[in-house]
Amino acid sequence: MSPCRHPRMVFLAMLIAMFPMAAHARSRNTSTYSGVVDFGAQLLYLDDGCLSVEGTVSAGRFFDDLTRRDVHGHLEYRKHGRAVTEYPESLATSIRIVGDRCTDALSSSPSAIFRGDSYSVRFEVEWKDGMQLRPAVLSPDAARCVGYSSATIPGGTPTIPSISCQITVDSKGVPLADHLIVSIFAADGKRLTRLSAAP
Repeated sequence: MSPCRHPRMVFLAMLIAMFPMAAHARSRNTSTYSGVVDFGAQLLYLDDGCLSVEGTVSAGRFFDDLTRRDVHGHLEYRKHGRAVTEYPESLATSIRIVGDRCTDALSSSPSAIFRGDSYSVRFEVEWKDGMQLRPAVLSPDAARCVGYSSATIPGGTPTIPSISCQITVDSKGVPLADHLIVSIFAADGKRLTRLSAAP
Protein backbone atom coordinates (compact mmCIF):
# COMPACT_ATOMS: atom_id res chain seq x y z
CA MET A 1 0.00 0.00 0.00
CA SER A 2 1.42 3.37 -0.93
CA PRO A 3 -0.79 6.37 -0.17
CA CYS A 4 -0.86 9.24 -2.61
CA ARG A 5 1.18 12.28 -1.53
CA HIS A 6 -1.46 14.76 -2.69
CA PRO A 7 -2.64 16.54 0.50
CA ARG A 8 -6.33 15.93 -0.24
CA MET A 9 -6.30 12.28 -1.20
CA VAL A 10 -5.29 9.03 0.40
CA PHE A 11 -5.28 5.65 -1.35
CA LEU A 12 -5.80 2.62 0.84
CA ALA A 13 -5.49 -1.08 0.10
CA MET A 14 -5.20 -4.26 2.18
CA LEU A 15 -6.85 -2.72 5.24
CA ILE A 16 -6.88 -4.63 8.51
CA ALA A 17 -9.09 -4.44 11.82
CA MET A 18 -11.76 -2.17 13.26
CA PHE A 19 -12.04 0.77 15.64
CA PRO A 20 -14.71 0.81 18.34
CA MET A 21 -17.14 3.63 17.72
CA ALA A 22 -19.09 5.71 20.25
CA ALA A 23 -22.17 7.84 19.82
CA HIS A 24 -22.59 11.16 21.58
CA ALA A 25 -25.87 13.02 21.47
CA ARG A 26 -26.04 16.80 21.44
CA SER A 27 -28.81 19.18 22.36
CA ARG A 28 -29.99 22.05 20.22
CA ASN A 29 -28.41 24.97 22.11
CA THR A 30 -25.70 23.45 24.30
CA SER A 31 -23.40 20.50 23.55
CA THR A 32 -20.90 18.67 25.70
CA TYR A 33 -18.31 16.25 24.30
CA SER A 34 -16.66 13.24 25.93
CA GLY A 35 -13.37 12.98 24.09
CA VAL A 36 -14.64 12.58 20.52
CA VAL A 37 -16.86 14.17 17.90
CA ASP A 38 -18.92 11.78 15.75
CA PHE A 39 -19.37 11.83 12.00
CA GLY A 40 -22.64 10.00 12.47
CA ALA A 41 -23.56 6.59 11.06
CA GLN A 42 -24.78 6.04 7.50
CA LEU A 43 -26.19 2.99 5.71
CA LEU A 44 -25.50 3.04 1.98
CA TYR A 45 -27.56 1.00 -0.49
CA LEU A 46 -25.39 0.29 -3.54
CA ASP A 47 -26.10 -1.71 -6.70
CA ASP A 48 -23.91 -4.56 -5.49
CA GLY A 49 -24.56 -4.51 -1.75
CA CYS A 50 -24.79 -2.35 1.35
CA LEU A 51 -22.20 -0.51 3.38
CA SER A 52 -22.44 1.05 6.80
CA VAL A 53 -20.05 3.89 7.45
CA GLU A 54 -19.22 5.65 10.69
CA GLY A 55 -16.34 7.48 12.26
CA THR A 56 -15.03 9.77 14.96
CA VAL A 57 -12.66 12.70 15.33
CA SER A 58 -10.41 12.86 18.39
CA ALA A 59 -7.47 14.94 19.60
CA GLY A 60 -6.07 13.58 22.83
CA ARG A 61 -8.05 15.22 25.65
CA PHE A 62 -8.96 18.32 23.64
CA PHE A 63 -12.67 17.46 23.35
CA ASP A 64 -12.97 16.41 27.01
CA ASP A 65 -15.27 18.89 28.78
CA LEU A 66 -15.51 21.07 25.68
CA THR A 67 -18.90 22.77 25.49
CA ARG A 68 -20.63 24.57 22.65
CA ARG A 69 -23.40 27.14 23.01
CA ASP A 70 -25.52 28.84 20.41
CA VAL A 71 -25.72 32.46 21.54
CA HIS A 72 -28.05 34.43 19.27
CA GLY A 73 -26.95 32.44 16.22
CA HIS A 74 -23.23 32.63 17.07
CA LEU A 75 -21.41 29.51 18.28
CA GLU A 76 -19.28 29.86 21.39
CA TYR A 77 -16.92 27.15 22.66
CA ARG A 78 -15.56 26.92 26.18
CA LYS A 79 -13.31 24.53 28.06
CA HIS A 80 -12.73 24.80 31.81
CA GLY A 81 -14.35 28.22 31.78
CA ARG A 82 -12.15 29.63 29.02
CA ALA A 83 -13.11 30.51 25.46
CA VAL A 84 -11.72 28.22 22.74
CA THR A 85 -11.71 29.40 19.11
CA GLU A 86 -9.43 26.98 17.23
CA TYR A 87 -8.79 23.28 16.85
CA PRO A 88 -5.58 21.82 18.34
CA GLU A 89 -2.52 21.18 16.15
CA SER A 90 -3.83 17.89 14.75
CA LEU A 91 -6.89 15.65 14.67
CA ALA A 92 -7.10 11.86 14.47
CA THR A 93 -9.93 10.80 12.17
CA SER A 94 -11.09 7.19 12.46
CA ILE A 95 -13.30 5.86 9.66
CA ARG A 96 -14.90 2.41 9.66
CA ILE A 97 -16.67 0.80 6.70
CA VAL A 98 -18.60 -2.44 7.17
CA GLY A 99 -20.01 -4.39 4.24
CA ASP A 100 -23.07 -6.61 3.98
CA ARG A 101 -25.37 -7.99 1.29
CA CYS A 102 -28.65 -6.10 0.99
CA THR A 103 -30.52 -9.23 -0.12
CA ASP A 104 -29.79 -12.93 -0.47
CA ALA A 105 -30.06 -12.54 -4.23
CA LEU A 106 -26.82 -10.57 -4.37
CA SER A 107 -23.44 -12.18 -4.82
CA SER A 108 -21.44 -13.30 -1.82
CA SER A 109 -19.31 -10.15 -2.02
CA PRO A 110 -21.05 -7.34 -0.12
CA SER A 111 -19.67 -4.59 -2.34
CA ALA A 112 -17.15 -4.02 -5.10
CA ILE A 113 -14.78 -2.38 -2.60
CA PHE A 114 -14.34 -5.79 -0.93
CA ARG A 115 -12.22 -8.15 -3.05
CA GLY A 116 -11.22 -11.18 -1.00
CA ASP A 117 -8.73 -9.89 1.57
CA SER A 118 -7.78 -6.89 -0.55
CA TYR A 119 -9.65 -3.59 -0.36
CA SER A 120 -9.27 -0.26 -2.07
CA VAL A 121 -10.93 3.05 -1.23
CA ARG A 122 -9.90 6.67 -1.59
CA PHE A 123 -10.47 9.51 0.85
CA GLU A 124 -10.64 13.21 0.10
CA VAL A 125 -10.36 15.48 3.15
CA GLU A 126 -11.49 19.11 3.24
CA TRP A 127 -12.52 21.89 5.61
CA LYS A 128 -15.90 23.56 5.19
CA ASP A 129 -16.67 27.12 6.30
CA GLY A 130 -20.27 27.94 5.43
CA MET A 131 -20.53 26.92 1.76
CA GLN A 132 -16.79 27.22 1.08
CA LEU A 133 -14.57 24.13 0.85
CA ARG A 134 -10.79 24.14 1.06
CA PRO A 135 -8.29 21.24 1.06
CA ALA A 136 -7.20 19.91 4.44
CA VAL A 137 -3.49 19.37 5.03
CA LEU A 138 -2.67 15.83 6.07
CA SER A 139 0.26 14.95 8.30
CA PRO A 140 3.29 13.17 6.73
CA ASP A 141 1.94 9.89 8.13
CA ALA A 142 -1.40 10.76 6.53
CA ALA A 143 -3.20 7.43 6.66
CA ARG A 144 -2.55 4.42 8.83
CA CYS A 145 -4.36 1.13 8.30
CA VAL A 146 -4.86 -0.61 11.59
CA GLY A 147 -6.41 -3.92 10.68
CA TYR A 148 -9.02 -6.07 9.01
CA SER A 149 -11.62 -8.28 10.61
CA SER A 150 -14.47 -10.51 9.50
CA ALA A 151 -17.30 -11.05 11.97
CA THR A 152 -19.75 -13.91 11.66
CA ILE A 153 -23.37 -12.77 11.52
CA PRO A 154 -25.22 -14.17 14.58
CA GLY A 155 -27.35 -17.15 13.59
CA GLY A 156 -25.86 -17.39 10.11
CA THR A 157 -22.82 -18.46 8.15
CA PRO A 158 -21.91 -15.34 6.13
CA THR A 159 -19.22 -13.00 7.36
CA ILE A 160 -19.21 -9.22 7.47
CA PRO A 161 -16.01 -7.72 6.05
CA SER A 162 -14.90 -4.43 7.52
CA ILE A 163 -12.11 -1.95 6.92
CA SER A 164 -10.83 0.83 9.11
CA CYS A 165 -8.28 3.57 8.80
CA GLN A 166 -7.03 6.53 10.75
CA ILE A 167 -6.27 9.79 8.95
CA THR A 168 -4.25 12.45 10.77
CA VAL A 169 -5.20 16.00 9.79
CA ASP A 170 -3.17 19.12 10.55
CA SER A 171 -5.64 21.52 12.18
CA LYS A 172 -3.52 24.24 13.79
CA GLY A 173 -5.19 27.63 13.33
CA VAL A 174 -8.42 26.19 11.91
CA PRO A 175 -11.52 27.85 13.42
CA LEU A 176 -13.41 25.49 15.71
CA ALA A 177 -16.70 26.18 13.90
CA ASP A 178 -15.34 24.74 10.62
CA HIS A 179 -16.54 21.29 9.61
CA LEU A 180 -14.13 18.49 8.73
CA ILE A 181 -15.38 16.83 5.54
CA VAL A 182 -14.26 13.34 4.49
CA SER A 183 -15.42 12.05 1.10
CA ILE A 184 -15.08 8.33 0.44
CA PHE A 185 -14.59 7.05 -3.10
CA ALA A 186 -14.48 3.55 -4.57
CA ALA A 187 -11.47 2.51 -6.65
CA ASP A 188 -13.34 3.42 -9.86
CA GLY A 189 -13.69 7.03 -8.69
CA LYS A 190 -17.37 6.83 -7.72
CA ARG A 191 -18.09 8.75 -4.53
CA LEU A 192 -19.73 6.46 -1.99
CA THR A 193 -20.57 9.10 0.61
CA ARG A 194 -19.43 12.25 2.38
CA LEU A 195 -18.98 12.53 6.15
CA SER A 196 -19.06 15.78 8.11
CA ALA A 197 -18.03 16.47 11.70
CA ALA A 198 -17.69 19.57 13.86
CA PRO A 199 -18.04 20.17 17.59
